[in-house]
Amino acid sequence: TYNRAHLVVEAIESVKAQSYPAIQIIVADDGSQDDTAQSVAKVKNVEYYYQENKGQAAARNLGLSYSKGEYIATLDSDDIWHKDFLKVAVTALEQYQADFVFLNWTEISEAKQSSSGWERSKIWRKYFKNRDGEWSLLNAEEVRELFLRTCPAPPSALLIRRSSFVAGWNEEMKIADDWCLILEMVITKPCRAAFTLSRYWTKRVHSSNIYHGREELEIIRDLGLHDEPLIAQLFQEQLSFTEKAVMKKRLAGHYFNFGRLNLKRDGFSVKHLRSFATGFRLAPMGSVFYITQLSFSYLKKRLRSSRNKQK
Repeated sequence: TYNRAHLVVEAIESVKAQSYPAIQIIVADDGSQDDTAQSVAKVKNVEYYYQENKGQAAARNLGLSYSKGEYIATLDSDDIWHKDFLKVAVTALEQYQADFVFLNWTEISEAKQSSSGWERSKIWRKYFKNRDGEWSLLNAEEVRELFLRTCPAPPSALLIRRSSFVAGWNEEMKIADDWCLILEMVITKPCRAAFTLSRYWTKRVHSSNIYHGREELEIIRDLGLHDEPLIAQLFQEQLSFTEKAVMKKRLAGHYFNFGRLNLKRDGFSVKHLRSFATGFRLAPMGSVFYITQLSFSYLKKRLRSSRNKQK
């Protein structure tokens, strides 16, 4: 947690209310300057550890260093688990002998409630082949393919078997430390996983989120142009030619979006055009597809605008 004294106690209480009893609760404070320490001190049976501000990955590693359990789950201080989150997750982890499981969630923003980004993406449809009740079971090949394609599970969604960890959260990451953690697991060794689309926790979406709620340009800069190149570099020797192409195509998309948004904000600039050139260099064929999509989108907006003027 970081400067969320007004939210962290509610998150802790959602953990204390779990129907799964054997829980060690650790609060890792990443250098908060508000009343977080005093707020947490009022809650019984909670271990509190403070460090100078080093970022979310370092805070997670601090908590991990003091943890004793066989299973590890991290709850962001602005999220809330429903009372059966851990019971359902532990049962699935044990029943399917999975390395990790992830549970779907509801997003709340300014009193508006919506389905999760993972649910809205429809990517999960491809991985609905092996079902058992509410759970979709993923073999090692499917897990690797899915997580190289996208990060479907934010930290609060995951329950991970401690023995499946390769290392902790990568502290070089600005946003994608959770994604890098799972990628390191699934790339280093075969992993099995399971997910459910039933919603077992709530994510608050607001401007102080590390990812959700921030400006798109900031997200692309920190995640797309900083974290993802680092991830590609970390695992380049373990990726196949096809897997490298997938990562290059996604990175090219980030450069195109970065250039597009900057051009929209600032107008024409050679510096912004370089973003498009970099994207094209990384994935020429993917770039053609992206430019075609962008052109159709632009023409569609112009046509809609023209019709509105005629009315």
